[in-house]
Amino acid sequence: MTEPISPTGADAALTAARSAFSAARAARRVPAWHPPAAGLLFAAGFGGLALFDAHPGAWGYLAAGFGCLAAFLVLSVASSRSGGVALWPTGQMRGRVLRQSAVLAPLAAAGAAALFLGFPAFLAVFGIGLGALSWIQLAQARRGQSA
Repeated sequence: MTEPISPTGADAALTAARSAFSAARAARRVPAWHPPAAGLLFAAGFGGLALFDAHPGAWGYLAAGFGCLAAFLVLSVASSRSGGVALWPTGQMRGRVLRQSAVLAPLAAAGAAALFLGFPAFLAVFGIGLGALSWIQLAQARRGQSA
């Protein structure tokens, strides 16, 4: 049979748990270069695809675009696996909807660009818009970690 924990023991256990939580949080901190790198890789990837679509014979643009997008995915998976990036939105429903609906602005701008300038413009505007949005949202998440 187990004996009840004394208030002093419970306080010591709680202090140890808080200390371990703080140490784990500090260990998985997202580095400062992560938000700009993710945003620029995403934008460059779609920029390469846009250039390839505008110049179909230039296979280097296609390779560079896919290379940047692959690097973006590797960076995202690596930081997700270390716990640095939340995979599921958190917080109140209204805040989650506002954060997630922000993607509609670059999508609408890309749609307008496609109507007036063609599909390469769609890819370029979409990549730049979502790259900037990724950069902003990751930087906000990183600032929230330091609190």
